[in-house]
Parts: sequence; structure tokens; C-alpha cells
Amino acid sequence: MDSTTGVNAYHFDQDESRKELAYMIILHKYPLSIVDHIGFRRYSTSLQPLFKMVCRNTIKKEIMRIYDHEREKSMHEIEKNRSRIAITTDMWTSQHKRRGFMVAMAYFIDDFWRSQSQVMRFIYVSSPHTKEVLSDVLLQTLLEWNIDRKLSTMTVDNCNGLNVIGSCIEKVCESVGFWTGLTKRRQRFTDMAQ
Repeated sequence: MDSTTGVNAYHFDQDESRKELAYMIILHKYPLSIVDHIGFRRYSTSLQPLFKMVCRNTIKKEIMRIYDHEREKSMHEIEKNRSRIAITTDMWTSQHKRRGFMVAMAYFIDDFWRSQSQVMRFIYVSSPHTKEVLSDVLLQTLLEWNIDRKLSTMTVDNCNGLNVIGSCIEKVCESVGFWTGLTKRRQRFTDMAQ
């Protein structure tokens, strides 16, 4: 309490409130237009009359700042990781706009032996969704995140992705068949592995 006025001393931070508004929109998947809703504006003013409500463009910029910050944290986490990284991709098309999107996820074990996962990329993929287009998007993601040399496995959700690496899969299958075909070869492989 301020001894001169008898009023509770309270520090209001416009920037911090704007950031919390952005987190609320992200967390609850609210539309950016919520900042234009009269009821929401009145409610916000009743809570804190000093808060100046922002426009859609301003809140969008704040959300992008949060995204950039979180992306940097994720990239740093993956960069400092010393283990191999497994990648999964999922491709789908939105129902109302018929647009294709891909998400690429990274999975790894951290230094404390905890399983970790990170969304690396959520991206619009132009049509047609051929194996070349999908593999190019995935390769760009691996290079952008600098994990092309840390990759252990990759799991894709459709046959297009498998077509790209089909010849590699055949070679692996042939190799497994060769080394496990005879007991003598299997023993030799085990000896060599040890």
C-alpha cells in the first residue's frame, strides 16, 4: 500500500498483458478476431482499464514473436542433443479448402534419458502431392533443422514417401535375408557385430 495515497501500488505492463493475450489465443485456438469482439473488449476494460486493446495485426505479430522464440528453443534443444533423431511425417488435406499440409515431428532421448518430441515444421504443401514434392519438403526441413546427419529413422504416413526410398528398402530387405538365411551366416554376422 502506498503510504501517501492509501492506494495499493500496482505496476501495469502493457507488453506483458499483450503477450498473455497472445498466449490465451494460442492455447484456446481462438480466432484473431476476438480482439475486435465488443463483449471481449468490454470485459478486458473492466479487468484493467489501462490496457489498450490491440488490433488483429498487432496480436498476429505477437503470436509470431512467440512462435519464433519457441522455434529457437526447440532448435537449440535438438542441436544440443547428442543422440540420434527419429522423424515422423503426417500429410493431410483440409476439408473446406482442399489444401494439403504436412507436419514433421522429431523424437529423441535427451541426456537424462527422457523421451522428447518437437514439432519441427507445419507447412502448406502445394499440389500435386507427388513423391518428389513431399520428399523435397522433408529434405528442406531436415537441412533447416540441421539434423540430416543425426537421423536414425523416418516414418511417413503414405506410400509416396516410401516410393522415394524404395530401392534402399529393397537393399535392406535383401541384406537381412542374406544374413539370416543360413545359421552359419547369422553366427558370422553376430560375431562381426560384437
